[in-house]
Amino acid sequence: MATSILEPIRMAKMPSTASSSSETHSRIHEKASHFKSREIADPLKVLEPERKKLTSLESQRIMAVLEGTIRRIEISTILPFVVENLSRFSIVLGAELTHLLKEHDSLQGRYQKAVSQLHLEEKRLVSTQEKFAQQKKQKEAEFFLDDDDDDRRSSIGGADDETTALDITLAEGKIKKELKMVNFLREQLKQSLRTLLRLFVRNPTALDSLRNESKERSEEANEMLTQLNALKGTLFERLLRTPSELKERDSYLKFITERERKLSKHAKKLREELSVATEDKENELAKRNDVIRKLRFDIFNVERTSKENNQQVINEASKEQLAEDKNSEGKRSKLQQEIIEQKKLTETSIAKHRASELGLRKKKYKVETEVENWIQKYDNDMGERQDEFDQLDTVYTEEKKQLNELEERFRTMEKEYRDIMEERRIAREKAEEANRELQAKIKAATLIQSFWRALKARKQLKNKKKKGKKGKKGAKKRLR
Repeated sequence: MATSILEPIRMAKMPSTASSSSETHSRIHEKASHFKSREIADPLKVLEPERKKLTSLESQRIMAVLEGTIRRIEISTILPFVVENLSRFSIVLGAELTHLLKEHDSLQGRYQKAVSQLHLEEKRLVSTQEKFAQQKKQKEAEFFLDDDDDDRRSSIGGADDETTALDITLAEGKIKKELKMVNFLREQLKQSLRTLLRLFVRNPTALDSLRNESKERSEEANEMLTQLNALKGTLFERLLRTPSELKERDSYLKFITERERKLSKHAKKLREELSVATEDKENELAKRNDVIRKLRFDIFNVERTSKENNQQVINEASKEQLAEDKNSEGKRSKLQQEIIEQKKLTETSIAKHRASELGLRKKKYKVETEVENWIQKYDNDMGERQDEFDQLDTVYTEEKKQLNELEERFRTMEKEYRDIMEERRIAREKAEEANRELQAKIKAATLIQSFWRALKARKQLKNKKKKGKKGKKGAKKRLR
């Protein structure tokens, strides 16, 4: 059946003439140019077939075969439920269908019984074969263990083997008989099912009543029907398209896929650039925040130091002012006491010495003048102290500024001093290393020279010995 279904599809794929092939290529190129030149308003519309109905006879036959197959499977999968509830469907099905369903159920029971009997006989055959093999191995083992009873055991073993082989032959005969029965019943079941399917096709009312009982099918049957209906939709859509439309759709899908791949690549590149830019921006912000934090900390330290210095100066000035106020009040109270005493003396003098009133008045005027002078002197002293304080504040501000400049210069000079000291240390280490190398070389040269002098002394000593021997030999010869 699968071959018969797929054969028209393969026939539909083959181009009819050379002209249709050239037209197809031209249409594909036109579609490709349309894809590149403009954007399609509805991309999914291109994937829809242009036709809505099957026009070729082969396509209609293919769909008819598939629909008939689905209808037969629907009926076949609901038959067990119908047989179980035959009394419920007997009126709708009719007498003939009811009778055939009963016979089909009986035939199916006989078939299942025959299949179970066949399985039982196969198990018995396997058991008999295993028993036969086990007895044979046992006899062979006993033959090698006991040579005295060889004839008796072989005769007994031959009888057992003959009996076991006969049992195996009988079991195989039963299996063949059961297999023939199973094949016969299978053919009868096929024929009965074909007859039932033909009668159901002739009885639309019964067919509609069975279709309404789709929930009573098994999950596997419903899944198979779902897949077949999906296959039907796919095949219908495939048969609606001509080979040229299929090529156009494939070219469009390739175009869309290529464009999607390029866009994805570009989007990935843009995301990477965005992440790099974002990271750079965050790093720059972090650096600027660090700089701002350091500057704020420096400003806070400067403000705190200036506030402390100002407060210290104000406190010292307040203390000095309080001391001066206290001294002036003491002086003022003393002068007032003197004035009172003088007044008393004046009154006493006026009372006692009217004649000396003029002199006393002059003295009083003189004392008052002195008091005014003291007051004026106090005011002048306080003004001078205030001017001195302002000058000290100005000098302090200038010295503070100079101190900051000197500290900055000191940092630079300290850095230069450290660099100079580091260079001197490196130079000193190099000089010490060179001195150590020179001392080592001097020591080595001294050692070499001492060895060389010792070697020369030994050579001279040897030469002297050789000359002494030669002189002795010459003296002896002269004596002779």
